[in-house]
Amino acid sequence: MDLCPYKFSAIYFTALLIVNCFIQRPTAGNSHAVTGEADYFNIILGRPSDKSITINLLPHKNISVYVEYKKSTESNYTKTEVKNCFEGISIEMELDNLQSNSLYNYQVLYRENSSGNFITGEEHSFHTQRSIGSSFTFTIEADPHPYDKKGSHNLWDVTLTNQLKDNPDFLFDLGDTFGDDHNPFTITDSEIKQLHLNNRFHLGKICHSVPLFFCLGNHEGESGYYLLQSPPNNLAIYGSIWRKYYYPNPFPNEFYSGNTETEPFGIEQPQNYYAWEWGDALFIVLDAYRYYTVNAKPRGWEWTLGEVQYNWFNETLENSKAKFKFVFIHHVLGETRGGVVVANGYEWGGYEKDNTTWGFDKNRPGWDLPIHQLMVKYNVDIFFQGHDHLYSKEELNGVIYQTVPMPSDSTYIIGTTDNGNAFTGVILDGSGHIRVTVSSDKVIVDYVRAWLPADETDEHKNGELAYSYTIFPKATAVESHKTIPDKFVLEQNYPNPFNPTTTISFSLEETGYTTLKVYDVLGNEVKTLVDNNLLQGKYSYELNANDMPAGVYFYQIRTNNNVLTKKALLLK
Repeated sequence: MDLCPYKFSAIYFTALLIVNCFIQRPTAGNSHAVTGEADYFNIILGRPSDKSITINLLPHKNISVYVEYKKSTESNYTKTEVKNCFEGISIEMELDNLQSNSLYNYQVLYRENSSGNFITGEEHSFHTQRSIGSSFTFTIEADPHPYDKKGSHNLWDVTLTNQLKDNPDFLFDLGDTFGDDHNPFTITDSEIKQLHLNNRFHLGKICHSVPLFFCLGNHEGESGYYLLQSPPNNLAIYGSIWRKYYYPNPFPNEFYSGNTETEPFGIEQPQNYYAWEWGDALFIVLDAYRYYTVNAKPRGWEWTLGEVQYNWFNETLENSKAKFKFVFIHHVLGETRGGVVVANGYEWGGYEKDNTTWGFDKNRPGWDLPIHQLMVKYNVDIFFQGHDHLYSKEELNGVIYQTVPMPSDSTYIIGTTDNGNAFTGVILDGSGHIRVTVSSDKVIVDYVRAWLPADETDEHKNGELAYSYTIFPKATAVESHKTIPDKFVLEQNYPNPFNPTTTISFSLEETGYTTLKVYDVLGNEVKTLVDNNLLQGKYSYELNANDMPAGVYFYQIRTNNNVLTKKALLLK
């Protein structure tokens, strides 16, 4: 029987829950430690928060299990209730009432029959939300491609083992991992289930102690276009359900924000985009695929985050006071190639294909700014993407565009050979992962290469550091404007349109160093009206825009570490 969750009848599903979740208290003192945990079950951790974590356990046999857990500094375990589990049917157990900023150890105790002794599994660990000022590490991988010839299963395992050695608080996988859209209209539910199930073997090697955050790739097939094809029997619905069944992604609650919408056919909340803060950092994971509905490979303005996700993204950036901000998506514009070379275009950058015609206001009426300009405005530090199978570090208007290499390319050159000409900046081949270390005063980003044992040389060893860079906190935050709220105004026709000669007026409530500058939509400074110390009082400056081309501009005043930005359209 194919136990796809949305195919359960109400009676069958209720009966399964009664049997599967029958609980009893473990008997104290009847356990003993042996090895062999992997023969009985596989664990994927997810949704770590300040006070809880989710254990998704997949049994390989019919077993009973319970969990013991404790802070690493304590000696006594807390025990969960016993659950009876059935081979191949995953269960989720939430450990809650935890303490924040704490390292926890846990172990699963299991037995095959109702009367035998419980066997104590291996000791694993996880960390709850770090406090502000704490240092921590996380890792990123992208495009394992285990379902086709591009991805080596053995090399992926090497990369995963390398990540475990980094002792990260969590792992981001940027997609093209679970699904396979090469035959999107003929692939079956059973085939999609098996693809998701197969990867438990790999990710389970480290995700017992490294919680997984998943970002959807194009090959997962969970797009708005595929969702519309003969529902509920399509690639996108199959993929959504099996992904959620085996891999616990965040959903909105007291700790995470994200997609609150529910979808039909058993998907419910798709757990496809979400955000949270950890230590001094904000993390935002976006979904590039669910909201376009035309063409399997959208082009130009066809591609979109969708207005709901866009507004959530805008609000999440605006409301965060985190010192560092990181954004994750499978790729700019979904299925293009490159990073900054395509960042000017369409919903991402606002321009038409010619890179000179502004099309954002026409094609996204009522939206604030293109995605790149939002990241500039709210001081995003690093934008992480996959899709192109190489390492590249680029920068545009103060935002680093970090492309993540494959963890599984045993040729070590697929990305640079196929896509290298779509990038600028630092471009490197090879396989491996990105290691990011966050502290209160800096962020260190390392590219850690992976090599199969047979491919190692005297010059190249597995785990070598291929490239590293450091970023520091930005001096000011655009969203902070406590000193001058609503006192920076454009006279005459503001906000749209405005005349070639416009008066800009503002009031200062305190004396201090002040700048008033004008930027284009890419963040390039085009005019400086003020750049000196000003006394408390009212000021007016005339901007002569006769030498400026028509388009969208931003007026920004900064004073005493406070910033206010306004947008206006210049028509000629």
